[in-house]
Amino acid sequence: MPTSKKAALASALCSATGLREQLSGTAYVPQDPGYAAARRGAGTTPVGDDRRPAVVVLPESTDDIARTLEFALTSGLEVSVRSGGHDVLGASSPSSGVLLDLSMLSAVRVDPATGIARAGAGARSGALVSAAASSGRAPVLGMNPGVGLGGITLGGGIGWLCGSHGATVDTVLAVDVVTAHGRFVRADAEHEPELFWALRGGGGNFGVVTGFTFALPALDPIVAGMVVYRTEPGPFLRFLDELLADSPDELDVAAAIWASPEPAAFLRMCWSGDAAGADTMVRRIRGFSPPVFDDVRTQTYAEFINQTPNRHFDTMFWRGGELAALGDAVTDTLTDLVDRRMPQDCTIYLLHYMHGALCRVPDGSTPLTRTPGHLLYSAIASWAGPHPVHGATDWVHRAAAAIEPVSNPATYVNYLSRDDDEAVRVAFGPHYDRLRAVKRAYDPDNVFRNNRNIRP
Repeated sequence: MPTSKKAALASALCSATGLREQLSGTAYVPQDPGYAAARRGAGTTPVGDDRRPAVVVLPESTDDIARTLEFALTSGLEVSVRSGGHDVLGASSPSSGVLLDLSMLSAVRVDPATGIARAGAGARSGALVSAAASSGRAPVLGMNPGVGLGGITLGGGIGWLCGSHGATVDTVLAVDVVTAHGRFVRADAEHEPELFWALRGGGGNFGVVTGFTFALPALDPIVAGMVVYRTEPGPFLRFLDELLADSPDELDVAAAIWASPEPAAFLRMCWSGDAAGADTMVRRIRGFSPPVFDDVRTQTYAEFINQTPNRHFDTMFWRGGELAALGDAVTDTLTDLVDRRMPQDCTIYLLHYMHGALCRVPDGSTPLTRTPGHLLYSAIASWAGPHPVHGATDWVHRAAAAIEPVSNPATYVNYLSRDDDEAVRVAFGPHYDRLRAVKRAYDPDNVFRNNRNIRP
């Protein structure tokens, strides 16, 4: 470590006590008993022993955030912001500097009469889903109830309701932000409109987002659940390709293939339209192959979300990207990866098919790029306990390298598994220059750079 950086860290540790006294929240330094748990957080992305921030702050207010930013800038320390801790590269868990963990900013309020929700950026998706359920509404979020609202929303947000209701950012009415120099801003369509545009898909580049205002659509009970098959990957992937091509707006699916202890696949479906219209799609899904497990039924959206299989979201190491299609080249590549050399608890997911309402939003309305027919993939090693199965993370790297040649160059930013300048530029595509102008206006010194960074 350079001498100047060592000096900055030493100075920060000495002055952290003073920072603590100014906060209504909590600050931890490495010698504190609670530091290890605070450093790790509650996300699924594993944090290595080399990820040791100088100070971990759990703010309880915007004033806490402003004081922490002032402390970091005065001390010459980098700042990282963590909402849920599910980032594919673990960018929100820094190896030094100051970690702002927003998990205490988790309050959720839903007005049942208007369907307007206010939620802290550290709230988990499942908490908002549960809060909305009693009024017959549902937030337009992702598929994992443990993901923090900050990360999924700032990246765009694609999930179970994308075909019928669009992206998460299409439902955002306002965003609360603390800028790099401690100024509180509420951005919406009338106030700070360029910042409001950038925050709906441009990532965590522009400030510390503390909360969101969402419009929640009304949602009747859905037809949803999982069907598991014993099958070789090739036939299943061809079936999935045909199913996706015929998907009506009301249908969203997530699929997975694996090899241990034998080749198998599952398909989770969510039908968010009229219940009678689900029958044809359910029969088609069940008809692919005799299921070994089938729990598809009519249920509330909250019931469905909260029964997400925990085995896939305890701790996981993953890499992902975007596919222009699920054609022969992709099918052949994925089939080659699913074999007996594939470690236990390693899985390839295919999800977030872009169609319906998601793709009917005018180009440029938000920085989220939506291309009809595209879908996302991830190669995942998941495990319980402190250590993965031997060879699992190596397999993820090999799988990602094998899929990259047949993947789309531009990738949905929440699945972007590289953080170099060119990858970020390509991911944001035609919106990059406009995002960069907003970055120059609100964070010219690039204080918020531990992310998929847009350099000012």
